[in-house]
Parts: sequence; C-alpha cells; structure tokens
Amino acid sequence: MKLQQALHPNLVKRLQHMVFVGIVMPREADNPRFFVKCLSPIPKVISDALVEPGILFEGLSTIRNNEKLLSLLTKEMQKQHVAIFRLRYANGSLYVELLELRAGKPCESYRIVPIPYLTSDQTRAVLEKKLTKGYVSLILRKYPIDFGAPEFLLYEGRLYGNLSLKPSVSSIMYSEQRREVVYCDVIDWPSENDISVGDHLYFISEQTYNTLKRQLAEKGEKLVEPDSAPTKAKEKGNKREITFLQHVKTQALQRKLYMEETDLYNLHICLKTSPITIVAGMSGIGKSQIVKLYAEALGLQYGKELLWIPVSSSFQEPQDLLGYLHPNGTYMESDTGLVSKLLEAQKNPERLYMIVFDEMNMSHIEHWFTPFLSLLELQEEERLLSLYEGEQKGEIPSSIKIGSNLLFIGTINFDETTKELSDRLLDRTPIVTFRKLSFREAALMREQSLAKGCKLSVSALEYCKQWKQEEDAFSVFSEEELEILDALHAALQVHDPSKGVSFRVAAAIANYIANIPRDEEGALLMSREEAFDLQLKQRIFTKLRGMEAVIGSLLAEDGRKGNSLFLLLQSPLAKEVSAFTHSISFLKEKVRELELYGYVR
Repeated sequence: MKLQQALHPNLVKRLQHMVFVGIVMPREADNPRFFVKCLSPIPKVISDALVEPGILFEGLSTIRNNEKLLSLLTKEMQKQHVAIFRLRYANGSLYVELLELRAGKPCESYRIVPIPYLTSDQTRAVLEKKLTKGYVSLILRKYPIDFGAPEFLLYEGRLYGNLSLKPSVSSIMYSEQRREVVYCDVIDWPSENDISVGDHLYFISEQTYNTLKRQLAEKGEKLVEPDSAPTKAKEKGNKREITFLQHVKTQALQRKLYMEETDLYNLHICLKTSPITIVAGMSGIGKSQIVKLYAEALGLQYGKELLWIPVSSSFQEPQDLLGYLHPNGTYMESDTGLVSKLLEAQKNPERLYMIVFDEMNMSHIEHWFTPFLSLLELQEEERLLSLYEGEQKGEIPSSIKIGSNLLFIGTINFDETTKELSDRLLDRTPIVTFRKLSFREAALMREQSLAKGCKLSVSALEYCKQWKQEEDAFSVFSEEELEILDALHAALQVHDPSKGVSFRVAAAIANYIANIPRDEEGALLMSREEAFDLQLKQRIFTKLRGMEAVIGSLLAEDGRKGNSLFLLLQSPLAKEVSAFTHSISFLKEKVRELELYGYVR
C-alpha cells in the first residue's frame, strides 16, 4: 500500500515488533496481490501516512511465507480463519507479511492487551514490584509506544488496571508513573474468540474487553509492593585470597603507607578483572609504593617477576617500548627489557608476572602502547604480539603470546607535564584513584592492631582461576542497575553520539561486581552498592570532557536540565541502587574544573 510520505527509520525498526490481526479478503487465483482487512488497532503514525486511509493492507503472494499460507486457504475457509500478520516497509509502500492463519470465526474488531515479559527466573512478584515502585521499566515485547499506553496488562490470569505507563528507555519499555495500580484475578477467560500471540499479546473482542473492565471495577484491589524475595545463601570466600589481602594491609601500615581498605580492594578487583589497570592520585600519596607492595605480597621479586618501566616523554611509538628490527636482520630490543620479560612469562605460564609503567602519561599512551590496547581484550589464545614480519631472526621470535599470567598496571599523575588520556584507552581500563586520608585518620590507623596475614607465593592458576569468577554480564546485574546504565547511556548520547555505555564497559562492570572478595562467612569485603558506584566513576565518568557548551547541562547541579547526571544519580531509581557518593563527588570536581577553566580535561 503506497504511502504519502516516507516512514522514519526508527518507525521502520519498530514495525518489526508490531503484530496485527485481520481477515484475508477474496481474490482471484492468478492475482499475486491480495488484501487483508485489519481488525485490530492501527497506530496513528501509520494511518496518517497512508494515501487512502482505511483498514485494508496489500500483500504479495510472491513472498514465500505468504504463498505457503495462502495455498492452504480456500474461499470457504477465509470466513473461518483469522490472519496474524505484520507490515513490511519497502520502496515507499507497506506490505502484509502473514505470520499465521488461525482457525476460528473472526470478531468484528479486537482490542490489544499486552503481556509483560519476564525472564525465566522471574516471578509475578517482580512485575508487581515494578508496578508499585515505578522505578524500573517493564518490557512489552510486541507493544511499541506507537500503540499508545495500554489500559490493561495481563499476566498469569491477573488483570492490572488504573495504569499510567510512560515510555522509558526504548520503544518497548514502560515505567509506571502514578503507582496506583489495581488488580483482580480474572475468571471465565480467555474466551474462544480471544487470540494469543505467543507470550506477548492478547487480541480480545470488545465484549471480552468490556467484561474484563467490569471485573476490574467490581473486584479490583490496590496493588501493594510484594514481600522481598528470599536472599540467596552466601558463598564463602577464598581463604588464601583473604589472607593475601590481610597481609597487604598489615605491610602497608608497617611501611607507613596509609590507604583506605576500599582502595586496596578496588585495586585488587581491577587487577583480577581488567587486562590493564591505571592508578591515579596526587603526587606523594604512595601510588608506586602500594603497587610494589601488592606485587611483593604475591611473591613477585623486583627485577625478576616484577618489571618496573619508568615512562619517558621520549616514548613516541611502540619501538621505544619494545625495540625494532635492524636492517642486518637482528632484532634490537629496547632498553626497557619488556620483550625479554614477555618471553620469560611465555616460557613460565604457571608463574605470575607484573609489568608496571610508572608515570605512564608522561607521553601519549596510545602512541607507544598501541599494540597492547586491542590485544589485551582478546581471548588468551589469540593474544599474539607481533614484533616483526616473517620467520624468526636470531634469538627473538617474530611474535610473543601474551598470557593471563601477565598483569599490566600503570601509574599516572595529572599536571601540566602529563598528557590527556584518550577515550580509546579509558574505554578499556579503569582509573583507580587513591584517596589521601586525613592526617587524623592516618594517626588512628597506626594504633590499630590488625590480624597479620602471611606472605604467599601465588601462582598464575590460583590468581587467575581460583580467585576469579566468570559469569555472564546480564546474570550479574539487577534490573535497577541495568536501568541506570541505560539512562546514563541515553543522557551521554544526547550530548555526544560517540559517548555512552558500551557493551564492553557494561561487561567489565559486571565482571568487577562478580569478583568482589568475600570473607570466610560469605560477606562481601566491599558492598555491591559501593562497587557499582566506583565502576561508574572509573569506567564512565572519566570520559567526561569538553567545553561548557558540550557538557554544561550534564554537570548542572541544580538539576533543572533533564539530562543532568546529578539529577539521575539522585533519582528514586538511583537510590534503589546506591548513594553514588564516589560518582557525585567526582562530578563535583568536574564542575569546579569547568567553572575555573571553562573546560573539563
């Protein structure tokens, strides 16, 4: 059916979610064209685009699925079958794509009642929590926003009404605004004329619709928040991992390195879960000493398993870090000694090695560290660092395998002598910022009597396998956390389409949360709320930069502008997840920087 105007690309995508019901009109056997009379609601955005407004849609029998279904439909059967179809957009026209022909006498018209989508491990209580709290979106998989907000929802024989659903972060996601939902358990339903489409929709007759509406008015009760689901049994922590962390804490105090426990746990989790971790903080706080202490606590010896590379401002390309192939065919290794250490680690996969790049941003990191940026996020068997082309020449091979037994860490400062970190780097690594304790807090720490851990010799297998958990990202996040990530992505995209929350970043955050150490009773050493907060700060907000015109509204503290990050992190939804103390404090630093310089670096 020809349209008087082209459809917006986003609407074309939403057409894939829309389902309609109707009846196939009589046609001549040789005519490839056929028509379907639509008996269910048609979105206004579609009806307005039609050249001839109506309820007839054109189809082509030459489309494979249409031809197959039409071949089974005789003229006598047409009056006793309902067509379930969707619309396809091509060459400025809409065409019917038949999905199913279902036996049964059609009603004169149908109303749509959507069925909320829940995952296999969720119960009706999850849906009712969303309807009563209103902070987390529910999904209506075949009911995009073009149909308008639904009047009712049905789920497992329960009808929900008095809804005030508002479109949320996507075209099939809604959140409840008024939170005064009523419900009743319906009886004598569904009727023989009602049509279910998978687990997504019910097409019901006007008579059934009015019956359900009357039942809700007569028997409806106000929906209250269900009791919280029972908590899962706590898993016990790894004793050696806890002993190791205790040893680092006691050694730090003995060496007069004063740090928050959270900073230690944060560094530890990042090193377990990220291919490279960057440590920041004011000069003189002890970043390098803490990194060295951590390595020694693992049993790594300076100059052996621990390689310390002071980065110079002269580092401009990978050859400065690795070396180069001389015209005489000899590979000339750089003075850093990195290639030799990588080869040693390759020969001893059971041993841990740590490579530390001190003052990493004295030069542009992406210039000299380029070979590693993409390499470190590949699967271990694919991590081959190429040194030169061709067969092996001399003692140094043309490529080296970068195993999981290698830990990469960098320290950075931020001053007029250092270089800005690129988005490419920030998208792949967390920035762990050590907070300087007050002198009073440091004095109190000296008086504490900490249980002593013992020095361990930790193998690569133990560190990378026994201390690390591997879980699917979507199984780690709560729906509230996913909602926050979606909202953050939407806010950032408004200001810069190149910014946002990528799947890589989300997977890294989930990996971090899954690897928070537990004590012997199973309690987390760092709360999940603080962990999620730290990850937003370290993996998302570090990429905020630009002039007032670019990010001013994002950093509006008064929250008058809709995309303010402060407004989002202090919303009712955010309060369900975390207080976001670290993130809000970090954003306030960005605000002060913007006020002073008119630019956020």
